[in-house]
Amino acid sequence: MTRLIAIIVLALAVAGAAYGATHWARRRGTSAPDALAPAQSPARSVPGRAQDRRRRRISLLTEAVSYIGAILILAGGIAAIGQRWPDISDWGRVAVFAGFAAFFLAVGLVVRSVAEPAAQRLTGVTWFLSVGAVAGAIGFTAHQVYGRSGQVSTLLLGAGAAVYAAALWFARRRAAQQSALFTALVVTIVGVIVTTVSGPATTLAFGLGLWGFGLAWAVLGWHGYAAPGWTALVLGIVLALLAPSIAVAEYGWVYMIGVATAGAAMAVSVPVHNTWLLAAGTLTTFGYVTSLVVRYFGESLGVPTALVITGVLVLALAAIGTRLLRMARPAGHGRGAGPGEPQHEDRPADAPGEDQHLPMAS
Repeated sequence: MTRLIAIIVLALAVAGAAYGATHWARRRGTSAPDALAPAQSPARSVPGRAQDRRRRRISLLTEAVSYIGAILILAGGIAAIGQRWPDISDWGRVAVFAGFAAFFLAVGLVVRSVAEPAAQRLTGVTWFLSVGAVAGAIGFTAHQVYGRSGQVSTLLLGAGAAVYAAALWFARRRAAQQSALFTALVVTIVGVIVTTVSGPATTLAFGLGLWGFGLAWAVLGWHGYAAPGWTALVLGIVLALLAPSIAVAEYGWVYMIGVATAGAAMAVSVPVHNTWLLAAGTLTTFGYVTSLVVRYFGESLGVPTALVITGVLVLALAAIGTRLLRMARPAGHGRGAGPGEPQHEDRPADAPGEDQHLPMAS
């Protein structure tokens, strides 16, 4: 059960990191309309630019206040319910989760009509929380009300949350909704594995199953089927890079899959001119290689010798990474563009936004 919870937490961390990385990339100019505004209107007057800056400050202030309000509502609601939780019936507890889900869904529906970017981000966050509340309601119903096992309850809450998250994603194809759908699908895969596999093979099923799903999700994002493509790429690649680490402790040959996946990420970063992908592949390769050397050569050669070998490998990776970084950053470009993304000076004025498909490889 502890391993199950750890994997679910890992999925949530991957989704959160991917959403943050996607938002950062868009703010840096990969697809954010605000980043393109200066290039589209170079002759804009100084008062106009000042007015835009004031509008953005007001927007950020409104967004911050909204998040503070949501946090206070959650904190107050959880504290109030926690005091009376032992006296609430099982169906009453399910109703609490359902009420939170409906509340966050309603907030998102109200705010969604506002075109302000801050309001759109708030919609994404509230709908993400709504998916979590739905998962809680389904899981509590299955486990506490109907007495299902933890494995079956995990499968049911993952599948139910995935259906709900998919509906929200179809209605609003943004990073937060895709992250919620991705997390729910990961929990569903975990539920299928713990329900159908037992014994030592469970760890291998976790590692290979999540690794395959991560690769498949990245491919869907690459070809534009999972929008926004940047989010799908980050989610899938991060999961594919980290998933083999679940099984390497019991199955040493899985190191080959982890190292090969990290090497492929480094190789792909060159033709797509993406430094983020190069950094992720390099760091993951370092982690797998270091673990492999210490595990298989730590006793025979001694820890000091193993550390020396690891140091040599780190220097080799640094040299390779520097070479690839130069190849991934053509002359005259400050940073690599996203996969399938035109460079800054070549980017058209109607560059794809968050809810559009990236021009991925066909």
